[in-house]
Amino acid sequence: MNIDKCYSTLRVTSSSTNEEITRSFKKLALQYHPDRNRDRTEWANNAMTSLNLAYTSLMAFRFKNEKIQNKKQGKSSPTPKQPRPAPGKKVKPADRYQTDREYLIRRFIKLRESSKDSLYRYFQYNLYNLHRRENIHNTGIFNEIVLSLRKYYHGIKSLEAHTDDPELLEHFSVFTAMIFQFYRASECLNILDTYSNTIDVEAYRLYRAGDDSLHRAGKEIFYDRHNRGFIKKDIAYGPILDSELILKKTLAAYPGSTWAVETGIKLEYAVALKRYFELFFLEEEE
Repeated sequence: MNIDKCYSTLRVTSSSTNEEITRSFKKLALQYHPDRNRDRTEWANNAMTSLNLAYTSLMAFRFKNEKIQNKKQGKSSPTPKQPRPAPGKKVKPADRYQTDREYLIRRFIKLRESSKDSLYRYFQYNLYNLHRRENIHNTGIFNEIVLSLRKYYHGIKSLEAHTDDPELLEHFSVFTAMIFQFYRASECLNILDTYSNTIDVEAYRLYRAGDDSLHRAGKEIFYDRHNRGFIKKDIAYGPILDSELILKKTLAAYPGSTWAVETGIKLEYAVALKRYFELFFLEEEE
């Protein structure tokens, strides 16, 4: 969806804060809800789909494209500089590439671990629970987590311009994709009323089953394993595969459901999380 159209659909402007956009979305979602428009159900379903698409598209756009501001200086975060050889020392091209590669690896690991610290906080405070997230204290924590993830996401993306190493680029791409899809999934706000439409009721039931499996996997990968000191792969990988299968079946069975947008987003996160787990936990052991 065109970004200008997203702002118009949500009845906000480009100067609106994320919190203002979320409030407007929730207000409109309740207004357009099919159970509140039973005399024009088809219109309500289409309106809800457009609203969900506008909200998720706009928040994803902001995550990817808006500049991160430095709180102290009011400036965007600088791209990290490459290390320079000592004065008077000649560096062969191969040696310089190796030096740069080692720097990029160190930088990536630092940004990756910082990202995982933010994800740890998300599961520590159980911000998967949207009612819990609405608490003013937890809302502040969630906003801090999102800001941190955006910073680390852009930090890793900036490293891509400094290498053509396929292995590094794969690690950068897989990890940033996981972060981005995690964020998109976290912004699926699950606006509920009663849903008298049996199709939406069944679509939501399956959607929640797939979403709950994703949550169990994420909690194991980003929270429980750090507390325990080791990962239980069956608890992580199995639910990811289950979630992917459930969400695919949901889209195939109920493509016209008002939950189709959110189901598609959760499916993309499941695929990104699976690739992340396979690359960082399974392939590296081979």
